[in-house]
Amino acid sequence: MRAFLAAAALSAVLAGCAGGADNAPAPVGPQASIPFADHGNIRDFHAVNDDTVFLQARNRQWYRADLVGPCFGLPYANGIGVDARPTGTLDRFGTIIVDGERCKIGSLTPSESPRQHS
Repeated sequence: MRAFLAAAALSAVLAGCAGGADNAPAPVGPQASIPFADHGNIRDFHAVNDDTVFLQARNRQWYRADLVGPCFGLPYANGIGVDARPTGTLDRFGTIIVDGERCKIGSLTPSESPRQHS
């Protein structure tokens, strides 16, 4: 019985480490920021799940935003808002707004295009 429980626990740990179920590219570098996000510098977005969204700046650079918690409705959103107060620069202290829900960003890193991995 103990061997079975140990094997089950190991399987659960390995399954949790595998991640990748969303098929999203891993972050490329250190924390980043998107200047003038409050003035239309966000060109496109691609939501992977409730807590990961990719944002594309006007220069076509993609950024991966990992949210602090789930942002319900994000994968189905037709549009999103950003709150980059007070500087107008979106970074890991900013907020994504989906259908009136404020979703705090925990990490913002440069990334490859998420559509290359879909």
